[in-house]
This record gives sequence, C-alpha cells and structure tokens, in this order.
Amino acid sequence: MKFYLIYISLLSLPFNSLAQATLDTIHLPEVLLNESKAEAHAIGGRTERINPILLGKSNTQLLSDYLTKNGSVYVKQYGALATPSFRGTSSSHTLFLWNDIPLNSLSTGLIDLSLLPINSFNQLQIAYGSSSSIFGSGAVGGAIHLNNTVDFKQSSKINLTVERGSFGLAAHQIDLKHVSSRHFFKLIYNKLEYENNFTFINTTRVNRPLENYNHSSIESEHLQSVFAYKHNKNTKLEVHLWKALNSRQVPGNMTVPYSTAMQYDDANRILINTTHLSRIGKINVKFASIEEDFNYVDDPKNIDSKILAKSYIYNIDFSHYFKIATLNIGASLINNDITSNNYQNSTEKEEEKAIYTSLQTHYKGFAADISLRNQIYNSSAIPLIPSLGIKQNIFDLFIIRAKSNKSFRLPTFNERFWIGLGNENLLPEDGWNTEAGLDVNIKGLQIGATIYSLKVVDWIQWTSNENGQWTPKNIKEVWSRGIECNLQYKQQIHNVECLIFTNYQYNQSTNEKGISALDNSVGKQLIYTPYHKGNFMFILKKPNFQLSINHAYNGSVFTTSDNSDFLEDYWLTDLSFLYEFSELPFNLQLKIKNMKNKRYQPYENYPAAGRTFLLTLNYIIN
Repeated sequence: MKFYLIYISLLSLPFNSLAQATLDTIHLPEVLLNESKAEAHAIGGRTERINPILLGKSNTQLLSDYLTKNGSVYVKQYGALATPSFRGTSSSHTLFLWNDIPLNSLSTGLIDLSLLPINSFNQLQIAYGSSSSIFGSGAVGGAIHLNNTVDFKQSSKINLTVERGSFGLAAHQIDLKHVSSRHFFKLIYNKLEYENNFTFINTTRVNRPLENYNHSSIESEHLQSVFAYKHNKNTKLEVHLWKALNSRQVPGNMTVPYSTAMQYDDANRILINTTHLSRIGKINVKFASIEEDFNYVDDPKNIDSKILAKSYIYNIDFSHYFKIATLNIGASLINNDITSNNYQNSTEKEEEKAIYTSLQTHYKGFAADISLRNQIYNSSAIPLIPSLGIKQNIFDLFIIRAKSNKSFRLPTFNERFWIGLGNENLLPEDGWNTEAGLDVNIKGLQIGATIYSLKVVDWIQWTSNENGQWTPKNIKEVWSRGIECNLQYKQQIHNVECLIFTNYQYNQSTNEKGISALDNSVGKQLIYTPYHKGNFMFILKKPNFQLSINHAYNGSVFTTSDNSDFLEDYWLTDLSFLYEFSELPFNLQLKIKNMKNKRYQPYENYPAAGRTFLLTLNYIIN
C-alpha cells in the first residue's frame, strides 16, 4: 500500500501548478458518460472504428469474416476455429474486451472469432499495438473492443431479420429497442444454423479429387439484453446480459477422411455498470461475472475434455477534469477459477490486482497521454507497465502521432496446469511497442500511415522435451516491424454518394532467438504471418440503393519455421446489393462472397468455401 501511495503521488506532481491555475473544473457535456476507455486512451496510437456501412445488413456477419476482408489483421481459420493475429503476434496476444471487460479464454488465452456476430454490438473498435497499461494482460499486438453503448434519445424499434444462404445457411435475428428520457431497453436474439457442406479440391490425394466438406455444421444462439436507467443527467446505471450457446461439429483436415469430434460452448456474461458525473469528476464502477462451459468430445478416441471457467471482475475508475488535462486513477480486482479434467488439480485459482493511473493533456492541437500500471499476479508483482502517447494537430489537416508502451501476457491455465505437460514456472511474456504515424484529412479524403516496431521476449512456446513430450517454455524472442496504410474517400455527386475504403499492411516478423544450435528458424518469418495484406472496397449509394464491391488480398504464408514450405497468396472478391423499399418497411440485401469461386487454404490442409450466396431480408417497425 505504501508503494501505491508513492506511485500515485509521483504521477500527480504535474497537477500542482495546473490546479492552482484553475480551481474550477469545466462543465462537462453528457457525452462523456458514454466515453469508453479505449477512446480516452487512444492518443498517439492507431485505432479504427468499424464503419456500419462496411457491415451491411447481414446478421450472420462474423468478426472473422470482416477482419479477413477489411482489416489489417490476419485471421487464421482452421476447422471450427478462427483466431486473429495483430502485427505478427500470436492469437493469444490479442485482447478482446466487451464494454471494457476481458473475454479471452482462461484456458487458452484465445477467443474464437467465428462465435462473434458483430451486428449484436453498436460500437466496434480495433486498437493496434499494445495497451496493457490500461487493460492489463494480453493486449500485446492489439485489442478488439465490442461495446453496447447507451443513449436516451426517445425511440422504439423492432427489427426482424431472416437470412438464407448457400451450404445450408439459415439465420434469424430479433432486435427490440425502446428508449425514453430515463429508460433504455434493448434485446437482441440471433440464431444461426449452417451445414457448411461445401465442395473442395483435395490437394493431398492422388488426382486432386473434388470432395464434400463433411462433419462441419454449426448451431449458434446468442441472446443479449441491455437495460439502463438515467437517474439524472449525470448518473446512470446499466445492466448487460449475454447468453451464448454454440454446438459445432469439428471437421478433420484434408488428410483425415472422417471425424466424429464435437465441441460445445456455453457462456453466461453479466455486467453491471454505474457512472456518476459530478463537479470533482467522473466515477465509474463495474462488476462482471463471466462463466464459460467448454466440452470437447470425440468418442472413438475416448476424449471427453471439460472446462468450466469463472471470472469475477471488480473495477473502479475515477477521472478528474481540468481545463487542459484529465487525471485518471483506477483499480481492478479479478478472481479466476477453473475446473477441468485436464489439469493436475481438478480446480485451479488465481487472483489479479492492479492499480493504474494516467495523465492526459490537451492544449492548442497538442495532446499527450501518460499511463502507468502496477499489477500483482497471485503473490508476484508484474514490473511497472508504462505508456506514452502524443499527437499534434496541424491546421486541422494533419495529425502527427507517436506512441511507445510496454505490454505483458500472463501464462494461461493450460500452459501452467495441463496434466503432465504444464509448466508452473513460466514467466509472463514481456513486450515493447513503438510506433509513429501521420493522418491527413482534406475535403472528404482521409489518409493514414503508421510504422511500428514490436518486440516480445520470454515468448512462450511449446517444445518437445527429452522424453518426446511437449511442454511450454519461455524461450522465444520475436521482433515484428512494418507499416500500415489506410485511405478513405467520400464524394457526393447530386444524389449519388461514392465511398472508397482501402488499406495495406507490410509486416516482417522474425524469431530472434534459437532453441538450440540446430534451430534454423532464427531470422526467418513466423509461420502464418503474411508479409502483405490489403483490401479495396468501393461503395455506391443512392436513395434506396447501395452497391458494394470488395477485393481482399492475403499474401502467402510459411507453414514451417524454416520457411521451406508455404501456402499461396489469394484474392477474394465480394459483391453486395442493398435495396430499401420506399413504401414498405423492408430492405433486401443480396451478397455474393468469393464471387470468382477461388479455391484456397487459409490454413494448411483446411479448405475454405467457394462462391457463396446470401439473401437477407430486414423488416423494420418504428
């Protein structure tokens, strides 16, 4: 406790003169009640808010599909699983946040993108680079924020969606919303059934025969509700509920003729959030309960893997506003416990305690964010996690920005406690991210460019021991560097609106440390990390009509650590038509995915679907 007091006092020193210059806090607009931590601490780094125009009306749009076609994030898809990779890091280096609450699996550190229907959220944001000083473990390569924001603009709406598509796809969604001056209620229920029985060319067999992708069906149900009450203009209470049920057949790869594996995922998530704005600042208190029940079954192989993970999260955050600065102090407590028949002990527990603070300044186009985090993991202290971000606005046309920050990732339960293989002596992974960027905004044209360098030491890697068993060790060091470019252009000609969205990423990610003298992976590109990735999207909008064309490029990836084998690059083209009826409360969307019927493998020996048709009907009652 003594250390914490000293720590806060040192960070607060710059405010002594500032407070003397202005004793009164400024009057804050109501919008600050809805400001997320991601937005508040975005200074200097690259962030991307997903434009709803890019999502369309499809309620089967998954986060995996969006990132594959539109973002600078590489998505690994194999079997029933889809995971992201930011700036050459692994999937476990991406932090997923639901209204600032972490969602990553306690057992694996991952989250499956194919289980996230993104139209269930009204605000999606991608933060590139590290953000561990604010959000803690896992935010090494990047973070994805899924938010359900609340407003109190009086309205009522019912949105019914029905969707049919190729390969046995059937989806339904009900979206109810009622808002008064003090009450907010929203409920979204969606259900997806997908046979996923497409044909593919089996490149592992003689004569490359055309085969059906079997044992790959998916059934998914999500129920989300938000209730909010505004006591007055400065105080509100929110209750978020999210129930998810997923049942999936787990297919084999091209070399496996038949699979019987099944995976069941059951998640219950509750978040209570209260915010109060006063003369001295804003206080936010959150409590979250996250429960995930996982079951993997393969009867012929006598596998019945069960994991029940529970997290209880307590967070308090206080912000004090001055005329040109904001002081933020927060603390969090996370209690995790997990029960599994895969661990040495049937139940394992951990506790994470953290205190963080930040100082933000805004003055005549200049902004800066200094953040510090101190965290205790069980009884061990994590070294201080600092972050510094700055940006300068020049003539409201150019923004120069830079950010440097440290990050860390705690070992997962699987890495520590798996029967006979886990390593309880693993150290947290340690990363350092540095980036600089330029943003240009001129008459409907937005251009951005970011260069970055990211190093991760004590990278955890599963390696074979002297007994031929695989076990995790802190042995790898990775250096990732590259450039990210993006462009948006908007032009209005009479009643026709033209929009262009494009981005490109070059990434070089290399292993800098050998496991042994015979390790030939040193200096080589990491597996499943493309040098090049990009996309181009053109949107034409008229009253009642929208046409979208998207070209996405994924560069070739190496499948072996010595870079001796690789998967070829590929282009994907999607076409979408949207029509809104003038006299009727309907809109109709036709989408053709992979229009050129490209045969490709996103992961070795795991095929992807060819040309796919989707027809979506939306019925709206206001």
